[in-house]
Amino acid sequence: MNQSIMIVDDEPAIRESLQGLFEDEMYRVSTAPSGEEAVARFRKQSVDCVLLDIWMPGIDGLETMLRLHQMDADLPIIIMSGHATIDTAVRATRQGAFDFVEKPFSSDKLTVLVRNALEKRKLQRENHELKDNIQQQTRHELLGESPPIQKVRQLIQQVARTDTPVLILGEHGTGKAVAARMLHLQSNRKDKPFSAINLASIPEGQLDSELFGHEKGAFPGALHAQHGRFERAHGGSLFFDEISDMSLSTQAKILRTMHERRVQRLGNPTRIPANVRVLGATSCSPESLLKSGKLREDFYYRLNIITIHMPRLRDRIEDLPLLIHTLAFEQSQLLGGEPVQFQDEKVLAAMQRYTWFGNIRELRNYIERCHILHAGKTLDIEQMPPLDMTVAQVPPPQKNVEIPISDENFSNARKAFERQYLLQYLNENNWNISQTAAQIGMERTQLHRKIKSFTLTQTEPNT
Repeated sequence: MNQSIMIVDDEPAIRESLQGLFEDEMYRVSTAPSGEEAVARFRKQSVDCVLLDIWMPGIDGLETMLRLHQMDADLPIIIMSGHATIDTAVRATRQGAFDFVEKPFSSDKLTVLVRNALEKRKLQRENHELKDNIQQQTRHELLGESPPIQKVRQLIQQVARTDTPVLILGEHGTGKAVAARMLHLQSNRKDKPFSAINLASIPEGQLDSELFGHEKGAFPGALHAQHGRFERAHGGSLFFDEISDMSLSTQAKILRTMHERRVQRLGNPTRIPANVRVLGATSCSPESLLKSGKLREDFYYRLNIITIHMPRLRDRIEDLPLLIHTLAFEQSQLLGGEPVQFQDEKVLAAMQRYTWFGNIRELRNYIERCHILHAGKTLDIEQMPPLDMTVAQVPPPQKNVEIPISDENFSNARKAFERQYLLQYLNENNWNISQTAAQIGMERTQLHRKIKSFTLTQTEPNT
């Protein structure tokens, strides 16, 4: 597909002449008469390069550049000015402009500048793809041998070869996207496209076009027809990374597409085949989303035929050494240098005591920090970058829970201690489950299961 350029200038003659110049060079060209219009159009349809006049009514070129870079930090922008000064040129480049040209400009010079800007854009994308590929080599499976992660892998293996929609639940950073990719790679659709959609990253007003596509002229700025994600993933799988970010109207459209296996591009009444398996994920409680009206019941029940619950890192802390080793190697491949080593027992103990509320994502970021500071070294406790103590695990207050040992069997004695321990805290908190769970560092659902398994009752006194 030809690369795209936007020309932003308040003078119609300049817009028309530059449009003709670059269309002759086989680029896709759009124009905007003001900074406000440029920002609005970019929200609906991004481009690969922008030629931007610095002096315009309304917001000027520098403010326009700032707003465009907030949406796409890597976007190459060439600033144009008929009243150039050295100070202006320096200020523009310092604020992120790819280059600065004076009017009237040489067509040849401007063509070369645009070609260089687009080449840089292409290299940046290739670099991002290379990093993604390296990361996928270590993220293509759920690592670990703990019972919770083995259970997830077994469930993925069971349901992968069906076409059933799957809902993946779990905290941020637990690996929901990895589980979705595993479902696809183990399915009969593995040779077809897999597309992951982060709904929060798609600008407002562009989602329908992104998902279902559009025809030329379907809306202002739609200069060319575009295939949507459903159409491009025909025969494969689509993963929606956070369904809580999806509007009710979008949920209805996706539900219809799931039923009919067809989509309708904006501006075209023809329904196009889109045989896609839909995988969804959320870090929120589906019950709370339903209760708040953010999730349609029919969409939820269609998606929730199979549910996969991703375990938190703190619930499978025995997998930490393997994860550390794998992520240290990943960072060495991404950043260069030898992997940082974590053999020091005090370092491992400190990392195992930490709660990791950010789960695998937080662990990956921490190991990246370690690699930057200590690549190739064996980390000791003094060199260890500080863990985020604002979310460090705080042990529950110490209590002297005395249990008469009437059974020599260790397992039975441990159960007796655990039973009395829970009963003591429940009674102290007047059987407030949420307060007790928070105090002892246990999930409410887990505490409920313990109460049921130990047949604890509110009338039972401490022994």
